[in-house]
Amino acid sequence: MKGRNFFAFLRGIIFIQVFLVAIIAGLSVDINLQYVEGLKLSSTERILVPFSKLQINERQSEILFQENNVLLAGVNRIPDKILEDEYYASTIPENIIGSHIQALAFADRSNEKLVTNLEEDVDLTPIVEEESEEKVPLDSETLARFKKSQVFMYCTHSAESYIPDSGQARLDGKRGLINQVAATMEGALNEKGLNAQFVNTIHDYPDYNTSYTNSRATVNKIVQTNKNILALFDIHRDSIPGQGKASTVKVKGENCAQILIVVGTNERKPHPNWQQNRQFAEQLYQQAEKMYPGLIKGVITKAGTYNQEFHAHALLLEFGSDINSLEEVNRSARLFADVLVEVLKEAS
Repeated sequence: MKGRNFFAFLRGIIFIQVFLVAIIAGLSVDINLQYVEGLKLSSTERILVPFSKLQINERQSEILFQENNVLLAGVNRIPDKILEDEYYASTIPENIIGSHIQALAFADRSNEKLVTNLEEDVDLTPIVEEESEEKVPLDSETLARFKKSQVFMYCTHSAESYIPDSGQARLDGKRGLINQVAATMEGALNEKGLNAQFVNTIHDYPDYNTSYTNSRATVNKIVQTNKNILALFDIHRDSIPGQGKASTVKVKGENCAQILIVVGTNERKPHPNWQQNRQFAEQLYQQAEKMYPGLIKGVITKAGTYNQEFHAHALLLEFGSDINSLEEVNRSARLFADVLVEVLKEAS
């Protein structure tokens, strides 16, 4: 009898424990459901789509980074931020995420009208006061050929700027200092006898995501309306999260920003002649090593055409990073003009 009472007691204890576990589990599920509903997961910004149609914009990038690393989410968009402004990275979340996940970096962009009539932010007068010592006179035949041909420059990311001089890495809706770099290069090339033109159309406003769609329209128009194009350059500046000191190289005793050449490939869409662009980039790199070692820090390839399918001599140039000074970058623009002239002199 005592044995039966003991086992009945144990069963009672077990049933009570199971009952308590069930109650706790039910409360937990209820709380979690309320939390999930509070997150508004029905928002289209959080819905997964097939990778073949994957797109990401700046707001979606911010959400991802805010949930994983508040420091990279953008100081101006973080409510109730804990740290001071100086602790926050200025790099756009979309660019950071795209640099690590190429499928997102080259997502399809929607077509929008090109915006051109916006407030100017920098004086685009070419700066050419510092002439190069490497000025080699052009023979009459080469000079005549240069006069009949053209070199074009444009900025897909028109708002890019340099923090030491503008206080910001990007001036949305305005022309950042990257435009001054392109204008400086334009002036230096014209002084050397090349017919150079900087097309200063703003491409990245009001929607940063349509930058390449807009600049592609500009490049297409350039190619359709001009003959004998020698080269096409998309002028950018780099941005390296966590970089504390600007990368420079000494040329003639002065600090110059280093240049990175980016070549697009056929990994994402047809670009059958991309190796020609790469060959041109390598020629520039080799010539720069002869004239100004270290000025061009390298040639890299990336998935995506970067408008380079329009011309065999179309390249993306990154002049320094956002923490270089305008003076350092302008020196590099003038030196690059020296290099380009020497390469084009040898071109057939």
